[in-house]
Formats: sequence, structure tokens, C-alpha cells
Amino acid sequence: MQEKVNRITSLIEKFLEERLSPEEEGELKEWLAEADHNDSFFRQITDKEVLREKLRHYASTDSEAIWNRTLQKIDGAKLVDLYPAKRSLRIPFGKIAVAASVLVLISAGTWYYFSQSANKQTATIQKNEPVIKNPIVPGSNKATLTLGDGQTIALTTAQNGSLADQGHMQITKTDGRLIYNRKPDSDGAFDSKEIFNTVTTPRGGEYQITLPDGSKVWLNAASSLRFPIAFAGNERIVELTGEAYFEVNPQEQAANSKSPVAKKGKLSKTPFIVKINTPAGNRNEVEVLGTHFNVMAYTDEGAIKTTLIEGKVKVTSGNVFQTILPGEQARLNEGNIVVKNVDADDIIAWTTGFVPVAGPDVEYTMRQIARWYDVNVIYQGKKPEGSFEGKLPRSASIENVIKLLNANNIKARLNEKDRTIIVTS
Repeated sequence: MQEKVNRITSLIEKFLEERLSPEEEGELKEWLAEADHNDSFFRQITDKEVLREKLRHYASTDSEAIWNRTLQKIDGAKLVDLYPAKRSLRIPFGKIAVAASVLVLISAGTWYYFSQSANKQTATIQKNEPVIKNPIVPGSNKATLTLGDGQTIALTTAQNGSLADQGHMQITKTDGRLIYNRKPDSDGAFDSKEIFNTVTTPRGGEYQITLPDGSKVWLNAASSLRFPIAFAGNERIVELTGEAYFEVNPQEQAANSKSPVAKKGKLSKTPFIVKINTPAGNRNEVEVLGTHFNVMAYTDEGAIKTTLIEGKVKVTSGNVFQTILPGEQARLNEGNIVVKNVDADDIIAWTTGFVPVAGPDVEYTMRQIARWYDVNVIYQGKKPEGSFEGKLPRSASIENVIKLLNANNIKARLNEKDRTIIVTS
């Protein structure tokens, strides 16, 4: 509690002195959105008339001149609403030099506020609110590993360390990441090519995997990745459902490779292929050599979207293919491939702790929220139009998500008992 009090006090101090960084502005705005009484308290503590009265109360006769100068500075300051019409922190705010005793006042007031509101909230929950058996919380590292023999391991509860041996590979868990390494005592004689493992994440889950070739995969919620425990031959093939971000490790083909290039005595790279199976049974693939890219293949998205961050990839659907460059996205839909420029950073925001919001596509934003928080979304009336501005942290509470949606003119309310977000026109 004391640590949070100190942090909020520091943010309020910097706000008064117009020294907030963009990150701190976001942190303060998120705290204000947590509860109505946070906003009310902030308005009160930054109101210049309130400050004047409290400064008079705490002023001593020995420091009368200092207090008068401080009051004059507060008079000249523009203490305005943190949330103007467009809910932005970018406001004209006169810089004021608040005396040290004012900061003590704010700190004391903040501590009292936190203590009182915490006690009141606890009492309210105990007296009035039913206990939710399965509360809605942000997603986390949750996944299941299925071994080649069908055995399953719950990665959510498994301890860090060695989990299993598959062929000549050892599988290790380390803080939300699954790593495949050759066993130290293995000569590699055992053919592991035909042993496949599958990592599956539920709604509200994510996981990271380091594949046997050193390539790294970030698996998003409601997704699965099937792969051999050792890559052999002229290509590396994995199968994806859902969404994953790949950082593929370049790999040269073996000297005895049957590749036409290798036969001519030239070194060649081993392709890395992501197969995407669809209900229609079309052959959809993404082929790369060494690159960073994101594939979204959820069935409810209406299209398979491959977004390139760096390198070059070939996207194939049946007999049709397209090569895309960094900053481009290939959309596969019913055998057709359409390429367009996109904000790649927003597409992969989920790998850095944010929910991708995709500007004007509100339904896309809501699908992302539904998967990460494991909730359902119901639309009442006309589906909303407009855009979501800013970033939505994946660590935000579901209550703050609702407030941020409404702040962006997306009318939403939460039915926590039914795990449902209701969006109205």
C-alpha cells in the first residue's frame, strides 16, 4: 500500500509541475480510470482553491512570506481537468513550483484517501457483493503440452526444469517458455523426425516456445502449434491454428541434402514452413528462410493474415502465392491473396503487453479482448462504428477495459456473472 501511495503522490507532483513523461501520463490516466473516487480525489487535490485553503491552514506565521509567494504561484497556474472532452492528457498546464510542504500535504492526503477507500471497498465487498467463483482476470502464461505418445503436461502448474525426454531431445520449462535441446549424452542416432509435440493455449492464455532449431515462437490465446521434436531433411514444417509470432533461426541445409542447390555444391538455407489448416481444406502455407513475422489464423477473423516484420516471406494458398515485404500484410480468403500496408507494430502489440486495437475496426478489437480475457461479446442494436485511440495494456483489469472502451465512445457494460461484455449502439 505504501509503495502505491508514494507512486501516485509522485505522479500528482509531476502533473502539477508539468513534468510527466508519456509513460507516466498513461500510468496516471489508468489509475484515474480504476475508480470514480480516484478521479474525484484527483480533481479535489489539484483544485487551486482547495490548495489555497489547505495551504493557509498549514501555514505558520514564521513562514508567512514563503506561503504568500507559493499562493501567488498557484493563483497563476491553470489547474484544469485531466480529462477534457477527448479524454487526453495533452493539455496546456502552467508549470508551478509547489513548496515542499505542499507535497507533504498531498502525500498525507493521498495516504488518508487510500486508507479510507481501501477500508470502504473491503467493507462493501464483504457486505454487498457476491463472491464470483470464476472472476474475470487478464490472461497469463497458460498452456498444455501434448507429447508424441499422447501424454499431456499442464504447463501452467508444472515446475521449472526438465519436463520430459522425447527421442534425443530434452524438454525444459523456464518461466513461461518451453525449450527443446538435444540431450548432452545423445549421439542423435534415434530418428526423432516422426515424433510430434503440440502446445495448446486456452482463451486467456499465451506461451513461448524455443523450437529444436532455435527458432522462437510466441503463441497467443486460443491457439496451438504442432511440430516435430527434431527437424530433418530439406524443410522445417510446423502446423498452426490461432495466432503466433515467429522469429525464425536461419539454418543451412546438410551437405547430403537432395536440394538442387545443394547438389551443385552451393550452400542453401532450409525453408521454414507454417502450415495453416482451414475447415475448407485449402493448402495455406507461409514459407520463410530466416525472418520475423506474425500469422493470425483464427476461424472467426474471416481471413488468414500474415504480417511481415523483417525479412521476406512467401504466402501460398493452393496454386496462388504472393511474396510480401516488411510492413506488408497478406490476407488469404477463399483462395485469394490481397496484400496491403499495415502498422506492423500494432499487429504484434500483443507480444509486448498490449491488446492490438486496429483503429476503426471495433469488432476486431472486441475479438482480441474476448480471447485474452476469456469473455463473450454481445452486440445489442447496430454494431458500433468509430475507432479506439491509444493503447490497451493486456494487464488492465476487465473493469478498466470497460472504462477505456466507453472513453472511446464504445458503449460497453460488463455482466461478470455470465462473463459477457455487452456493447450497445
